[in-house]
Amino acid sequence: MVFTKLEFDYMKGQVVGAKFLARLDFGLTEIEALRCIDSIELGEHLSLSLDEKIKDKFCYVLDSQGVREIAFFAQDTNRFYKLIPTFDWPSFAIGSVPMHKISSPKADTERKIAVLEPYGRVLDTCMGLGYTAIMAAQKAKEVITFEKDNNVEILAQANPVSQPLFSGKNIKNIEVRREDVSCAISSFKEGYFDCIIHDPPTFKLAPPLYTVSFYKELLTVLKRGGKMFHYTPLYKVKKGFDFPSRIKKRLQEAGFRNPKFSSGAGGILCWK
Repeated sequence: MVFTKLEFDYMKGQVVGAKFLARLDFGLTEIEALRCIDSIELGEHLSLSLDEKIKDKFCYVLDSQGVREIAFFAQDTNRFYKLIPTFDWPSFAIGSVPMHKISSPKADTERKIAVLEPYGRVLDTCMGLGYTAIMAAQKAKEVITFEKDNNVEILAQANPVSQPLFSGKNIKNIEVRREDVSCAISSFKEGYFDCIIHDPPTFKLAPPLYTVSFYKELLTVLKRGGKMFHYTPLYKVKKGFDFPSRIKKRLQEAGFRNPKFSSGAGGILCWK
């Protein structure tokens, strides 16, 4: 089970000896709990000591092995990865860079999907925690999503909200491909996808995914009349850098039509 300091403080604040209903896994799990003098008993098999040092801005897993932060340093990338609690669904960070709008990843994803209105066969270029793939799959016939970083998938595996990616529960039309989309994109036939969701990491982490050459490959695998939503992080915005305008220009150079920036969704919708 996954919990944060907010849930821990709520459970800790219950009356000693009282039973109550605890909501864990970001609201997905409800379990009967018992507040003891020095612990909280969750169900028949899990016990959470009140002496645990639970910090803000971290998510924790509780299982038969005890309590652990969902955070780690990866030798292969020389970066720190962690799951971050928010108002609703968790976000994650690579190094010090958060991968969602921290205020509400759920609402952020809903806005992207509302702008694109996915249908048919959808390409989700960068899986991350899989929120766009999961939400797109509720409307689309099929979603193919890519994730080349095994460390990000480890976070997704630990995140209860991401489980439809792996369990197939309620959603069976998502295919996860563990490879670099910039290398694998050429394996698809021309016009293979009806829609594309391009939600890459920041420019600093993945510059090849912001190039005209990659946009041309996306255009090739998109059907005529198909549409793409390109999330555009506000790179160097505090220094007066208009990153969305740069991206619009590159998309037009690649051959995409009518690129329109949506401030609500934080990205550009364009067509083939």
